[in-house]
Amino acid sequence: MKLFGMFSYIALLVAGALAASPGAVSAHQHKDGDTRTVEVVAKEFTFEPSRIEVAPGSRVEIKLINEGSLSHNLHIAGDGMKTETIQTGDTDTLTVTAPENGKLAFFCNVPGHKQAGMTGEIVAH
Repeated sequence: MKLFGMFSYIALLVAGALAASPGAVSAHQHKDGDTRTVEVVAKEFTFEPSRIEVAPGSRVEIKLINEGSLSHNLHIAGDGMKTETIQTGDTDTLTVTAPENGKLAFFCNVPGHKQAGMTGEIVAH
């Protein structure tokens, strides 16, 4: 019976951790000088995280990691900044400066991926 109780406790811990996983991430995770690095995982058809919260005017390095089975990239809407289109297991980075206030949208530019919901945003506040 003790063994069953221990397994139940572990299952509750795992379930709680999964439920508490945020859809947004603050860019305070890895700091190098004045640039903060955020790892963004690309899968079919999503970015994780899809929302990145940063300080206004801050520099953010986005490290795109392709964990999907298709090729992916990350384009910043409106300014032409983008990563290379990368294959499964590959990475690429780009550095952007957050707006003073507002959002920068990003998306995967592989045909059909944006339309399938592969989008995200960088939010400065």
